[in-house]
Amino acid sequence: KRGFDIAFSAVGLLMLSPVILGITVAIKLDDGGSIFYQQERTAVFGETFAVYKFRSMIENAEAQTGAKISDEDDGGVDPRVTRVGRVLRRTHLDEIPQLWAVLKGDMSVVGPRPERPELDSDIQTGVIDWRKRWFVKPGLTGLAQVNDVTGAEPEEKLRHDLQYVKQQSFSLDMKLVIRQVWKVVVDAVESFR
Repeated sequence: KRGFDIAFSAVGLLMLSPVILGITVAIKLDDGGSIFYQQERTAVFGETFAVYKFRSMIENAEAQTGAKISDEDDGGVDPRVTRVGRVLRRTHLDEIPQLWAVLKGDMSVVGPRPERPELDSDIQTGVIDWRKRWFVKPGLTGLAQVNDVTGAEPEEKLRHDLQYVKQQSFSLDMKLVIRQVWKVVVDAVESFR
């Protein structure tokens, strides 16, 4: 699994370097703000690590509200998302910098998506067994993601994540990676129609 993570993330970063450059220019031209944003996320056994994404929202988007799930995760429109950010989110290109976290070993390609510690605390009060997601390294994609389940549905997300924890295997990882790559391609094509 670790060998695949290293190969996938290294090849991905190399092949996507022209896309990374294009996104960098687009963000700067859009509002002149920072290219990346960084958040703490929960890892194995409740430890935390820094995750980076391309910035898709206005600067300091949560300064007034604190940590909250985007309205887009619940099917709505989030006014904090920038013009370029909308494209990045629809095409999943905002996630590219997380390949660096995979290369470093903080994340895996496949596993439960890591949440922010503040949101984990909120979810734990209403969802029993939430911490069982922490028995495996968090991932870029997982069963919940390929089934379009977001943090807005914590019970359903937990069901998929625990199914992955119990059934994880290299063959399952490959199936999920193929499904996620296909989903990204389809979403990207739809976005540019």
